[in-house]
Amino acid sequence: MKKVLMGLAALPFLAGVAVAGEPLTAQQMDRVTAGFTAISIADAEGLVGESGVVLATTATLSQVLPFATAKCSSCETGTTLFKSIAAAQSSTVTSTITPAPIPSP
Repeated sequence: MKKVLMGLAALPFLAGVAVAGEPLTAQQMDRVTAGFTAISIADAEGLVGESGVVLATTATLSQVLPFATAKCSSCETGTTLFKSIAAAQSSTVTSTITPAPIPSP
């Protein structure tokens, strides 16, 4: 309950910071370039046969970045060329173990 009250007490300060931001002008918006990077990793583990383990991992990367920009000096238009890169890697490892026998008394 104490955390909820502290969170509610902090809300006016967060709202004040959000209002302090100013909107971008049209010229600033024209300079904004799009682009993104996405990375994902997936791991899986399972049992195989008697005393066996399989591990599988997959990773992907996607990236889009502005590559070149051209602007017309006599007009208000321009163009931006984007470069897109994608890569994926996957690996699977299977191993079995032979446990040591339990010593008899």
